[in-house]
Amino acid sequence: MVSILAFTFLFSSICFFLRITMTAWHFPIGTLAACALSYYFLSNHEKEQPVSILMLFGMTLGFVLIFVAMASYFYDISFDGQAYHMEAMIQMKHGWNPFYEQLPNTVNQALWVNHYAKGMETVGAAINCTFNTIEAGKAANFMIWLASFFFTLSFILRNQWTSVFKAFLLSFIIACNPIVLNQLLTYYVDGPMGALLLCLIILGLYILQTPRTVYFFMLFLTVFLLVNVKFTAVLYIAVFIGGYLIWALWKKNYVVAKQLWWTSVVAGLIAIVCGFNPYITNTVNFGHPLYPLMGKNKVDIIYALNLPAGFENKNGLERFFTALFSRTDNIYPNSIYPVEIKVPFTFNKIDLAHAPMVDSRLGGFGPMFSGIVLLSIILAVLLYLNAGKEAFIGNMTWGLVFIIISIIVMPESWWARYVPQFWLLPLTLLLTAEVLFKNRYQLLKICIYTALVINLAFCSAGFFFNMIVTSKINYQLALLKSSSQTVLVDLGESKSNRIRFSANHIPYRLADFHLQEVNEEYMAGSQACFIWPSHTDKSIKEPWILKTAGKWLPFMWQYYGR
Repeated sequence: MVSILAFTFLFSSICFFLRITMTAWHFPIGTLAACALSYYFLSNHEKEQPVSILMLFGMTLGFVLIFVAMASYFYDISFDGQAYHMEAMIQMKHGWNPFYEQLPNTVNQALWVNHYAKGMETVGAAINCTFNTIEAGKAANFMIWLASFFFTLSFILRNQWTSVFKAFLLSFIIACNPIVLNQLLTYYVDGPMGALLLCLIILGLYILQTPRTVYFFMLFLTVFLLVNVKFTAVLYIAVFIGGYLIWALWKKNYVVAKQLWWTSVVAGLIAIVCGFNPYITNTVNFGHPLYPLMGKNKVDIIYALNLPAGFENKNGLERFFTALFSRTDNIYPNSIYPVEIKVPFTFNKIDLAHAPMVDSRLGGFGPMFSGIVLLSIILAVLLYLNAGKEAFIGNMTWGLVFIIISIIVMPESWWARYVPQFWLLPLTLLLTAEVLFKNRYQLLKICIYTALVINLAFCSAGFFFNMIVTSKINYQLALLKSSSQTVLVDLGESKSNRIRFSANHIPYRLADFHLQEVNEEYMAGSQACFIWPSHTDKSIKEPWILKTAGKWLPFMWQYYGR
């Protein structure tokens, strides 16, 4: 799965260099290239039989098609997704070459479209071109998530640390990081980064145990893709690869250390070249590869736009612990509502409403996470008191240290989506307890498992809410299409919503009228609004799911959809 996305991005970048714009063939060619190289490694280095390899490829392609179908059904109703992630994809599909062209300021949020990393947007645009629906690109999120699950599962099973059932359960919970889970149906990139970081961590462990060529190859592709997903991924790659290098050198395994170094350096350099925009274009034009977040004339996106009210005079540590132990909420600057610290394991409708949100600023790992962290600390104390001399404890401690370092080096670690790897800290301790305390402290472990499952259930509500909003959008579009009249539309910051009108052959005219017309209505789950035409087909019935939601969940789903 990772190799398909990496080769799709690689091929797209080569085409951009050659001034070839995005086509319907980019994704299929990337897929074929990934299959061809994987076949080479599996047959020559892993000695797998051709029949087994072909069956594996068949299953992989089957998953890809299923994920495309799922992604195409659900709309991205996130703010950033509709504001600039999808905008970048639309521009690429319609001929924009980011290597040679800068979009004008007339393009919505052109600053971020022009200067942010574009790995996921490029892959999403390629999938969009192949299947001719912009929502299909979200299949990449599911592909990375599945890869992270199978990497984790195979590693636990290979080491025979737990029973098969617990291996599946632990791997599923580890892969279902709330940041990853909540962003699966959106074009936000923190979730894909979190899943790829999990792949990176597991691959590093594989290499330290058994340094095989195929693991270095997969590490290469993972680093290559991660660099182009999000700026902060570069920092996290340095922390975790640095940790593995130090470990290899400490164990005097100089051959592995050398291979790790060169694999990561070469992958990073090729990633920067293929990420010509933004890394090289930003450096040449603005003096810093991470512009506009750094360098001359940098833009502050935290204090002015995102820092919760009450955080202004707190230091980084205070913000981190305040966010961790507060209600799951999305308080903005200048909010009249105070940050509310809660008793761990308690929750109310505020927690439930924000648990599935893609970017909750407070308690972003879910309503149960603060309690899970506290129980994990108790588990850690028991581990060190009763098994402190075990070699596994030393290895686990090394991993925990670098997870903590990766959190510390992120200045805005209070915002959960910026540090998705924090989810791995209590899970690492739980896995260690399963290995060393198979039949001990069962009650404590059951409590942690239960809290984790409940926490993920709260976050998973986002799929249900999105299904309701998706039904609402389809209902609105069906009514608008039935009128055959030109619809007056104010897209606001959701400029990408124009695709929904054109894809459904609904004539529309752009205007500025928000909050001025009495007959206007929001497109569900977006900032766009429209004015109802004078005639629509009244025979089109409202979907049953909307009637049910309106009766039983009027607050929940409508809040989620805005």
